[in-house]
Amino acid sequence: MNVRAARMQVAVSDDRRLATLKLLPESGMDGEIPLTLEQISQLIATLGQARAAMQDKRAVPPMEGASFTPIYKTKWTVQPEALTEGSIIAFQHPAFGPVGFVLPPADIEKVVRALTVHMGMVHSSERAPGKPS
Repeated sequence: MNVRAARMQVAVSDDRRLATLKLLPESGMDGEIPLTLEQISQLIATLGQARAAMQDKRAVPPMEGASFTPIYKTKWTVQPEALTEGSIIAFQHPAFGPVGFVLPPADIEKVVRALTVHMGMVHSSERAPGKPS
């Protein structure tokens, strides 16, 4: 197993107006870069584009067994997508900003069936204590 030491760390200021990217000795460089929310959003988008380019020729990994963090408070929208005749589902991700994906018609049918099953399950009351918000 090849474990590498961290080469940078990020800290958010107490007033949450800036984050500082600090280069650690293992990076071979020295310094700190203060970043605003807008600059971090731009960096995330640029890193995402780089990751997508690096991932481009690789198979999309399966979702089964993948770990992820659910989002409970967000804004979202569904709209038609003309190229595939599918639907775009987009939402505000707290870490990545606005993101979305296209569901082709066959997958829309699967989602509708799955959500219909979920709606048929016994749900806790809207006022139940401990319910995620």
